[in-house]
Amino acid sequence: MNGENKNEWVKDYEEFLEADTVSVPQALSKTILTKIGKLMDPSPLSVFGKVALIHAVVGFFSLSICHQFGVNPFGTQASLADWFMAVGGHSVCMIGCGILFMGGSLLASGYFLTLEETRALRRTGFPQFFGLGILSLGLLATLGAELALTIGGLWLLGAMMGGFVATEMVWKFKYIRVQKLTRAA
Repeated sequence: MNGENKNEWVKDYEEFLEADTVSVPQALSKTILTKIGKLMDPSPLSVFGKVALIHAVVGFFSLSICHQFGVNPFGTQASLADWFMAVGGHSVCMIGCGILFMGGSLLASGYFLTLEETRALRRTGFPQFFGLGILSLGLLATLGAELALTIGGLWLLGAMMGGFVATEMVWKFKYIRVQKLTRAA
């Protein structure tokens, strides 16, 4: 900040301090504080809804590169599932596909979630990821997926792992970005 801008800023601040005080209506203060409170501490349910919508879109498109339980709505030939199967068999395939399915969605959600929403997602990660995983398995079954308890459990384990890792990556990215912005100001 150059000297002229600083002097102007100080002058404006002093004028602000000397201004007549006007009492703010109690109802307006309460409304503003409620809105700020919701922004600073979002409801886990609202975060879940936002993430679920993002997950529905990203998860659907991820089926084009990794067919989950044989579900292939795009009719693509190649699939990461084939590579996972070649590397480590059915178990690695289920865990890898779960990681990709959930992790990709949560990485994408980082673009749409605020820092506070990401913090809420981290705080309530287990129920959020478990709920998304169960919903996903249900929708995949509706689309014709052949599920068994063991492979579904392995897929869910991978989805949970992908959710935790992706959320931590998004959190670190957003947190570092905010730190850089505050230092620059």
